[in-house]
Amino acid sequence: MPSADSWGGPAACEPPFAEALTRQGHNVVTATYVYGDKASPTSFFTRVLRVLKTAVRFRRLMREHQPDVLHLNTAFDLKTILRDSVTLLFVSKGSAKIFLKFHGSEADRFAESGWLVRRLIDIIRRRADGYGCLSKEELESFKRLGFHETKLFLVSNAVVFDAEMSSLNEEKDIDAFEILFVSRFVRAKGLLETIRACELLRVRGIKFRLTCIGDGEVLQEAKDLVGTLALGRVVTFTGYIPEREVTEYLRRADVLAFPTSHPEGFPIVLFKAMGAGLPIVTTRIRAAADRLSDPENCLFCTGEPTSIADRIEQLANDRELCSAMSANNMVAARAFTPDAVAIEYSQVYEKLRAF
Repeated sequence: MPSADSWGGPAACEPPFAEALTRQGHNVVTATYVYGDKASPTSFFTRVLRVLKTAVRFRRLMREHQPDVLHLNTAFDLKTILRDSVTLLFVSKGSAKIFLKFHGSEADRFAESGWLVRRLIDIIRRRADGYGCLSKEELESFKRLGFHETKLFLVSNAVVFDAEMSSLNEEKDIDAFEILFVSRFVRAKGLLETIRACELLRVRGIKFRLTCIGDGEVLQEAKDLVGTLALGRVVTFTGYIPEREVTEYLRRADVLAFPTSHPEGFPIVLFKAMGAGLPIVTTRIRAAADRLSDPENCLFCTGEPTSIADRIEQLANDRELCSAMSANNMVAARAFTPDAVAIEYSQVYEKLRAF
């Protein structure tokens, strides 16, 4: 499990998923495994100590509880490859099946990696019994890296949809189209491109407001860009807001803009917006490409400012399209409730036990 104060998708989706498994009658024991650096990075020495302590702790827990399945929430980058390989070497699994769920991955990066990294990946490939990928693109990348296709499963994240999301049309300003951007403010997420798209919308005479929720390395650059483009009256930065408080902004928005070029796994905000009945403008990347259709659930863009502006303008000028997309998204989101996702994973666990 993620630590309680971690940022990002795993901290939002894994606790309600574990609760749903319990409701289905599974005996679930949770322990912290995924660590978030949060506001400041963790030193290499501290990280190594943490990895070793966690591996020893998991060895003890496996002996104490003797589970049928050990489900580890992880990713697939250099840091997590090191952590997972050490953990899997230490863990005495007995009859348990080990399942690694990748919350995003960079498998293609390691096709030409050095000897040591290849050895660590081989430990993960041999010691684990199954792997959960959040998109077809990632699943194919693991196949190319030598992971056997019978061990790879296409899975989803659990998304909590708040009850108050049902009153979608309250408090919306009919004079200004409300654009919402929610993400970590890293360059690949598309915040700067969204701001430049807003300048194009202003030139085209579209009345709008943009609310940017999050924090990160490009925050000051984004604020400077807003100043340069003289968009200060229509662009607002809220800073970081806890997941549960984002709901109110989703209720008031007309569209979620998420033009990411980041190798997303299954971005929670995208699917939480679906549950809120929001129209979406996003890029055709990974989970979005697999689970969203244009124009039923979203309008796909290229990530370039002109393309983003074109799609937002299309929605701003077509309220019927917005209404249809809203209704479709609320229905489609039901597949990602914690209880629905827990059923999906129960079936995966049963397949692992049959290996």
